[in-house]
Amino acid sequence: MNNNLEDRLAVADGLKKDRRKTNTFVEVEAAVTARDQLATTREDAVHSREGAVDLREEAATSREGKIRVGQALQAASDDHMLMLQEANAHLIIATLEAQRLTEEVQAAKAQLELAKSVAEKANRAKSDFLSSMSHELRTPLNAILGFAQLLETGSPPPTPTQKVRIEKILGAGWYLLEMINEILDLALIESGRLSMSLQPVSLPEVLLECQGMIELKAEKSGIRMNFPQFDSPCLVNADRTRMKQVLLNLLSNAIKYNREGGVVDVTCSTNAAGRLRISVKDSGEGLDTERLAQLFQPFNRLGQEAGAVDGAGIGLVVSKRLVELMGGTIGVESTVGVGSVFWIELG
Repeated sequence: MNNNLEDRLAVADGLKKDRRKTNTFVEVEAAVTARDQLATTREDAVHSREGAVDLREEAATSREGKIRVGQALQAASDDHMLMLQEANAHLIIATLEAQRLTEEVQAAKAQLELAKSVAEKANRAKSDFLSSMSHELRTPLNAILGFAQLLETGSPPPTPTQKVRIEKILGAGWYLLEMINEILDLALIESGRLSMSLQPVSLPEVLLECQGMIELKAEKSGIRMNFPQFDSPCLVNADRTRMKQVLLNLLSNAIKYNREGGVVDVTCSTNAAGRLRISVKDSGEGLDTERLAQLFQPFNRLGQEAGAVDGAGIGLVVSKRLVELMGGTIGVESTVGVGSVFWIELG
């Protein structure tokens, strides 16, 4: 009985010991697990802290970036503002310069208008004076020419000596009258008071009249004249009187500035535009480039002032103006040593 009790006590004691061992093992496992959890928690905390540090660093970096961006934007804004200020300054300078130039242009324009007005008044005064003087000179000159012609054809006839003197009076008188008429025409043209009557004009009739008026002069100078022959009517739109005046001037020049025994050829042709060209060709000395450039200048005789040929240097100027008033053009082609061709074109 006692042995059974002891065995039971021993078994119970063994059970207690086993239970204690089991409890100790469980506690150890729990402690290990808690430790592991604590370590894991610590690691998580470390990672969280590191993450927080990284976030803080990123935030700091982002803030620094924002600061840099802000500084860059501020610098760009400052540069842009500086550029705008410089551009504005240049614009102001340019505006002031443009205003100054505008004022100078206006002042120059005012001076030009004043000078133009003065020149127009002077030109009108000159034209009025020339017109008045031309009329005043022509009256006594016509009387001189008339009396000289009476002496030339009177009875008894003049002696040879008297005839020579009368011829000199008539030559000088006709030359002076021609010059006065040219001056009067030039004055009328410049003043705008020259009247024109443009109408269809028979060119063969005008050339025939010119031939009759110029042949005697050509014969005295030993110049042979060749005029075109027309098989059909040929009309040109012009002022008959002024057209004849122009042609006579060209023919007279072709005779005066020709060589001894020379030739004057008058030809007519039609250009591609349907305009009629009348050409007067001489066999004189011809003109070089320099003298051609001065050809239509008033009172410019191209170095012939001291020559034997008379003239005032007005005829070609008047002819040019007359042709232009008739809606035409005038020109010249010349070769030194060969001669010149003066031509006019009319519609």
